[in-house]
Amino acid sequence: MVYSSAHRQTANDAQAAEVAEAVFLTLGYRARKLGRNAVLAGWLFRTTRIACRKLPKSHRKKIQAPSNTLASISEPSPSLSLWTNVAPKFDAALDRLPAKQREAVLLQTLVGCTDAELAENLRTSPRRAAKRVKRGLKRLARRLHKRRYPVKAETLALACALEGRGPAVTQGLSERILDLAEHSFGQKPAGEVVRRTLRSMAWARWRRRVKIGVPCAILLVATLIATGVYIDSRNGNSHLLAWFLEWSVRHQARSIPGLAQAARSWPTAPETPALKAELIRSAADLYQITNIWLARLSFSADQWKSLEPRRISPLPNFMQRDGTILLRNPKAHRSGLAGVLGYDFDWAHADFEFGSVPFRNVGARYKGNGTYLDSLYGLKRSFKVNFHKFTKGQQFGGVEEMNFSNLIEDRSYMSDALAYELFREAGVPAPRTAYAWLSVSVTGQWDRKNLGLYLLVENLGSAFAAEWFGSKRTPIFKPVTYELFKDLGEDWSAYAAIYDLKTRATAAQEGRVIEFSQLLSHASDTEFAQRLDEFLDLDEFAGFLAGLVVLSSYDSFLSSGQNFYLYLDPRSDKFGFIPWDLDHAWGGFPLLATPEERERASIWHPWVGKNRLLERVLSVEQFRKIYRARLEGMASRLFVPSRLFARIDEMARLLRSPVAAESTFRLERFDQAVSNQWRDRSEGGSGWGPDRPVHQLKRFIENRSKSVRNQLDGKSKGMLLKRNQ
Repeated sequence: MVYSSAHRQTANDAQAAEVAEAVFLTLGYRARKLGRNAVLAGWLFRTTRIACRKLPKSHRKKIQAPSNTLASISEPSPSLSLWTNVAPKFDAALDRLPAKQREAVLLQTLVGCTDAELAENLRTSPRRAAKRVKRGLKRLARRLHKRRYPVKAETLALACALEGRGPAVTQGLSERILDLAEHSFGQKPAGEVVRRTLRSMAWARWRRRVKIGVPCAILLVATLIATGVYIDSRNGNSHLLAWFLEWSVRHQARSIPGLAQAARSWPTAPETPALKAELIRSAADLYQITNIWLARLSFSADQWKSLEPRRISPLPNFMQRDGTILLRNPKAHRSGLAGVLGYDFDWAHADFEFGSVPFRNVGARYKGNGTYLDSLYGLKRSFKVNFHKFTKGQQFGGVEEMNFSNLIEDRSYMSDALAYELFREAGVPAPRTAYAWLSVSVTGQWDRKNLGLYLLVENLGSAFAAEWFGSKRTPIFKPVTYELFKDLGEDWSAYAAIYDLKTRATAAQEGRVIEFSQLLSHASDTEFAQRLDEFLDLDEFAGFLAGLVVLSSYDSFLSSGQNFYLYLDPRSDKFGFIPWDLDHAWGGFPLLATPEERERASIWHPWVGKNRLLERVLSVEQFRKIYRARLEGMASRLFVPSRLFARIDEMARLLRSPVAAESTFRLERFDQAVSNQWRDRSEGGSGWGPDRPVHQLKRFIENRSKSVRNQLDGKSKGMLLKRNQ
């Protein structure tokens, strides 16, 4: 069987003999590895196929064959016998049959086993063995038919039995095989065809394992992923969304050239004087908008590691169908998107140097929500530094805590600073600012690694309260809610997490929140209008609202239910508001509407979605008059293009040098943000990523001032902005 199969495939006596020798020598080397249920005929046939393919090219140069030999037949010929026509394609077609059918056909048609012997070799019943032969021959006939050799299964079986077992084995081949097997026992294979055949069979095992293993592994991974997605879908896919947001931000460093460029040292000019912090006596000395301080945080390796956020479970179903996002995760210490996505910031010990003045054992932690997430591609995080966190009584010119904002989302580097300044000029309580060039040292890792230019923002604590409201005991809250002053019952515990008290408050002061919530939620329009002034400082709130509206600051109380503080003035027992986190002011919030729509946003319906407080307050005629007066004052005195353009140019001259030291990527966008030349708003990358089109301050100011003026004069109703759903 082996010799005849090799002869059909090579059409050469010498090559067929060489293959037969290789097959039986291979059997000697592989006999121990044959399975207990292996069918020897099937194994020999498959090994013969492999050995024929592994004949060296020099051996495969066929002797010129007569025109009637198997090697010369490429098309069926009527003048030749059936077997002579079929033989050249027979072995290839047989090899493609399923193993059980191939073995059955081999044993009965080419080996000549009886029905009983066939069943015994196949280890099955005679009926099943006969069925395998019948099905195998039918399938074999179909395969030959596709190769243009039409033949019936019965005729093929007869041809195989009569002619398929020839030609006769060359003389002395059996003795030569036995002699080679005897001398090769226990030695490495000597023949080249044997070595190639053994190597191919070894690789064949691995190929089978890969063919089976890889799809199984893929199926297993796909099943695990599908199971995870299904389980997570029951929680609104919160884990997947958190993972995707983090992955997409980290991927930006590879996809956006220049984004992760390392900051150089600053100041670059030796003649630039460094500010000396030992001269500071008060917060007013520290927080001057044109100050750029040099600061450094120093950590041990363990302290730096402890600074990393602690991972907690993301908030389930935080994405709402109306486009809002739930911003309070009960498992996080603080409200906001970072906590919702599973990041919780803990304090770490550090040393701190500010304006050449050293401080030992301060508290440091990361801060921010969007600014933290958007900085994950690099190292420039926002920080809080608390002087007395671990060292009781330590402070700096009356300042107990500093906020370092990384300005990662502000291409102009001045959105916060100018917006806070505008509020203060309008008489609205707002923090003061300065700038700082921050570096970080980590033992054994970095020494004064430059992070870049930061905005220093005054902390809204007891010192701020004393300066603005005359008492350190002023309650200051930081609410995160879309439903401010919603009635939640008589118990303060229902309000505590939402309003996040930053200072201390008496039970009576907490009760004022509950009382105003009940008035807002249940009072008739008449009662609400009559009693509103008892709870809300109308002039202060009108100034706060007017500032947000002219600035089109929509990452705020107007849309996202966050980024503001609430205080209860102890002198009047009325509530007031403080703006916070204004890096997306000046119409720069990319997640809501288009720049043109934000420029034309309505001044009389400035909120997005539902806002019960604004709806009711703006329906009170007394407040509308005060609010209009505040808008008129801002439009005529403060929000004036020529005035603001000059201030932007002044700040740009101050900031350009440290921005240039931070990176050429940011310098290019800084120059665009403060430019007088309007750019095509379609230029840039995605609508929200770091390569998005640069928002230009002066263009917004010019267009927004016209829109506000037209709305005040009754020439335009403005545009109602809607949240994407």
